Amino acid sequence: MVNVTLLIDDSDIDLFIQRRFLEVYHFSRTLISYKSADDALSWLGSLTNGFPDVIFLDLNMPKTDGFAFLEKFSGLPETMTAKSKIIILTSSNSKADVERAMVNKNVVHFITKPIKQSDIEELKAKFTSL
Repeated sequence: MVNVTLLIDDSDIDLFIQRRFLEVYHFSRTLISYKSADDALSWLGSLTNGFPDVIFLDLNMPKTDGFAFLEKFSGLPETMTAKSKIIILTSSNSKADVERAMVNKNVVHFITKPIKQSDIEELKAKFTSL
């Protein structure tokens, strides 16, 4: 089980489903969610320590999309961001999106919505081994 997980998605329904899956399958002790990348970045920028262990990030969001979030996140101090592993959780199944996202050093996994039990189990195994 990871300590802190951040969910970033503009859809209330998707956030509800993600939160429910993560709770039911005991993925994280603490779940924090934001409906906009900008709000999530503001929160992250206010932290002096304790960045989330895992960030689930949607790519397709208004105003600041997931790719813009990744660029801005990379601009934060590496001493803070190094421990955060980003999982792209998006409706996009574009090979170009997968390739573009996976270039970011913090992105460790790409999931096409909807999230499934097998995704959670795979991630739990992955983070247990890190």
